[in-house]
This record gives sequence, C-alpha cells and structure tokens, in this order.
Amino acid sequence: MSLVGNFAFGNADRTTATAGAGDGGLAFQHQAPNTAFDRVADDDDAHDQERRGSATSAGAATGRPQSNRSGSRYQAQGTSGTGIHNGTYYADGITPEDEKDVEKGKIDKRGLALSDTPSDETDEKEQARREFEVTELAKTLTRDSTWSQVPANPFEAEEGSALDPHSPNFRARSWVKSMIKLRDAENKLPGRTGGVAFRNLNAHGYGAATDYQKDVGNVWLDLAGLPKKLLGMSKPRRIDILRDFEGVVESGEMLVVLGPPGSGCSTFLKTMTGETHGFVVDEGSWVNYQGIPPKHMHTYFRGENIYSAETDVHFPMLTVGDTLTFAAQARAPKLTPGGVKPMVYAQHLRDVFMATFGISHTVNTLVGNDFVRGVSGGERKRVSIAEAALSGAPLQAWDNSTRGLDSANAVEFCKTVRLSTELGGCAAMVAIYQAPQAAYDTFDKAIVLYEGRQIFFGKATAATAYFEGLGFHRPDRQTDADFCTSMTSSQERIVRSGYENKVPRTSDEFAAAWKNSPQRAQLLLDIESYEQRYPYEGEQYQSFVRSRQAQQAKDSG
Repeated sequence: MSLVGNFAFGNADRTTATAGAGDGGLAFQHQAPNTAFDRVADDDDAHDQERRGSATSAGAATGRPQSNRSGSRYQAQGTSGTGIHNGTYYADGITPEDEKDVEKGKIDKRGLALSDTPSDETDEKEQARREFEVTELAKTLTRDSTWSQVPANPFEAEEGSALDPHSPNFRARSWVKSMIKLRDAENKLPGRTGGVAFRNLNAHGYGAATDYQKDVGNVWLDLAGLPKKLLGMSKPRRIDILRDFEGVVESGEMLVVLGPPGSGCSTFLKTMTGETHGFVVDEGSWVNYQGIPPKHMHTYFRGENIYSAETDVHFPMLTVGDTLTFAAQARAPKLTPGGVKPMVYAQHLRDVFMATFGISHTVNTLVGNDFVRGVSGGERKRVSIAEAALSGAPLQAWDNSTRGLDSANAVEFCKTVRLSTELGGCAAMVAIYQAPQAAYDTFDKAIVLYEGRQIFFGKATAATAYFEGLGFHRPDRQTDADFCTSMTSSQERIVRSGYENKVPRTSDEFAAAWKNSPQRAQLLLDIESYEQRYPYEGEQYQSFVRSRQAQQAKDSG
C-alpha cells in the first residue's frame, strides 16, 4: 500500500527517502534527515557515515569513483554546493567559496565538480526510464491489489453482498470479475474472444420495381404475369443494399451503427452474423472473424455470433423466469464453474441478468404479447436483451434494442454491453436511433450509413470532427449521434458559410469523400494488420476450436 501511495500520489515520507536509489523523481529522492524533529537522526547519520566509510574503502579497492551523499549536518560546515557558509545562507545557493572555485574552473554553478557534472541528455533519459518503470509498477500493484480483493466464487456469495443478485447491493461488474477469477483458477473452460474485419463487403437482393397489396379483388392480376415467370422471361431487378463496406472491430470494442431507416443498418448487422435469409452477400466480400472463415463461423459456430432483432418474439404463456432459465440452460457448459449443478448454474445466471436489467420483480409474471396480458413493453424489451446476453456470444449484434426504452434504460443497456466487452473480450455492434450522448460515449467506434453507402468508419470521438472538416456546422447542444445521422438528410444538415459549393450532397459524393480521406487510408492499414495477426485457420482459430470443444466436453477427461 505504501508503494502505491508513493508512486501514484507522490507522498514524500521516510519510506520514499530510504527506498529510492536514484535522484530522478520524487519516489527515489534521498532526503536529508530532519535533526530538529527526528530523535534518531544522529544515529542514522552516524550509521550512514560508517557505511560511507566502508563503501569508500571498497571503492578505493575497486577503483570505482564514489559519490558524496552527505547529510545536512555535514553540508552545514561548508560543503560545496549547499548555499551555506559559516552559518550564513545564500538564496542563490552559491557561497563565496563556490564563486572562487567557479572562477578557478573547479566546479560549475550548480555546485558540482566539473568531472562529476552529468549530461543533461543522460539525465532526461534516465528520469524518463525511471518514471516509466514507476508507472508500470504502480499499474501492476493496483491491478493485483484490485483482483486480489475479488471473491473467488460468486456461487458462494454472502447474503447482501455485491455478488448476491437478490440484494440491493448487487454490482454486475463485481460479479463478472468474480466469475472470471473462478474460471481462470479452475482452468477448465478457456475463454473465447470475438472480433471481425471486413473489406469489399457487398450485399444485394432481388425484387420488382413496383408492387401492390394483394386482396380478394386484385389477386387475379398475378395470372397475367404467370406465363412470363414460367418461361423465364420475367427476371427480378437486382437491388444493391450494401456497397463496398470496410472496417474492423477488435476484441473488447463496441461499434455503434448510425443511419436512418432504410440505410442498411439491419442488413449490415445480419451480414456480420450470417443471418442472410432474403438477400445475397457477394462472393468477393472478405470477412475475417479472428482467423475463422465466414463459412466456418456460420456453419460450425453459429452460437458464437448472435443477432438480436428489433422485434420481441417470445412464448407469451411462459413466465419471465422460465424464459430466461431455459436460455441459460441452453448455453450452460458441461463443466459448470465451481462444480455446481447445471440447474443451479442456470438459475443463478437468470437471477444475475434479471438483477442487471432491473426485471427481478417480474420473475413469476407472464411474458405476454399483443394478445396475452404480461409484462410491459419496456420490460419485455429487457427480457429480450437478457435472453440474448445469456448466450455469452463473443460476437454480438444488437438491432435497435433500445426501442421502447427510456433514456436512462438505454444508457444502462449500453453500459452493460460495455461491461461484457471490457471484461469478457467480446465484440459488440449496436444499431441505435436517437442515441443519448451518455450512450454514445460508451462506444469505441462508429460507422455511418447513407443509402447503403459507408460514409464514415473510425473512432466515435473523431466522427464529428470528420464531418465538420467536410464543411458542415454542428449546432449547439446537438448530440454526436444526431449530428452524424443528420448528414444523411438534406433538410437537417447545415453547411458552413463559404462551403456551399464544396460539401458533398448525395450518398455517392459522401462515399467518394470518405474514399479519399486520410481516415480511410489508416483504416486500410488497420485491416491489413488485422489480417496478418489473424490468418485464416491459424493459431487463434485452433485456440477457439479447443475452447469450444472444452465447453462441449462430457467429462474432464
């Protein structure tokens, strides 16, 4: 604790005076003993003098020069460089004797012998090295101290503690840390992380140029086009949905997907998770799930990347507790952590997620739907979120999951997803409309879609600056998400004075501006680096397969 206090907060006590070995940085400075207040100072000085005498003898034997580190009592007798001479203190630190030595060229104005004067460049490098070592040591001690205080088994939590889901003191972050600590201690179920990179991503569908609502009176009109369909003369028109998308979402990152309805947000999320029913992904599209090819991910590891739809579909006659218990049982490993029974494990996870999303009071209430009375619409949405979160998938796609939630619950949802990515190594992509600023701030990256075109991909904090650089004005008190989304509407975006003929107007012009931007050039370098770190079916792929097999194993064999 004293080390952390010294390094992190700069406390200068006797520990720092005696622990340090150098003179660069507060924690390592040697302080002269205070003889007026420290009764053992005389003994310490005598001991130091005796130690210096022995060290001097050793130095003479080895031929190594010895530094003079005398205490204040010895310097007061006229030692060079102290600013004290014959009991008189000189504010500039240079005594008359020092001035004489300076004139003779024996010492410099800092009171050091010219032969002992250190190089400024060497001092700066040494100080930088020490500061770096101190910072790293402080981080290590803080991390070890924090994790050492985390309980080792969340299933044996004390009643009323931060790990008890039935307690008002429950903290989801503490529970997740405890579960990770238990998993690492047992080393039975190695964790899996998620991430994805994509390039030249294109998706399209087929449909007619016009259509009409069929009813009893006009259904016979289809008979006129039936011969053309049978003869192959009527071909549906190709409709491009996504065009030339590229980006990378690393493990532990959250991506916010911004765009108005119809811009391709849902199609993008479905493409990332393999839910491609109703449209086609071009063969030239390149997608890499940390070394897992798309075909393998969507065939052998379908449960490892999930898509949470905007609509809530449940069995209305089941209670909330039964619904979430079944979801937890479906993803329970064969070797449950802590050696608890599978049902105990499932019920504990159910209680934890219900407490996390604030629906513990609905455990015995029917889920319901439009025809069966049950929980409210906001509570039903949180049931859907909890059901998807119980999967523990490394790659998660949330399609407007905050619809029906108030601003506070929307922010809490984003913070919960942030928790799973930060501690669990997951990667999450969230499409959200009218996001509060507090929710937007939880994301690492942002992608903006405009009529099926990608007009930005990068750090969430850099999105507004990019569009402002194109010549657009951000009104006061407008959130980052609303400002980025306003780029897709000619009635909402505001052009700065002098840029009327320079800013892009259409989706193609916005996409062309993005293609020529330095942000996009950096993105291509990041994708190339990702591809080198995670080659198809490389070491990361093999580690993922072993983790999956360990979870599905029937014995510890």
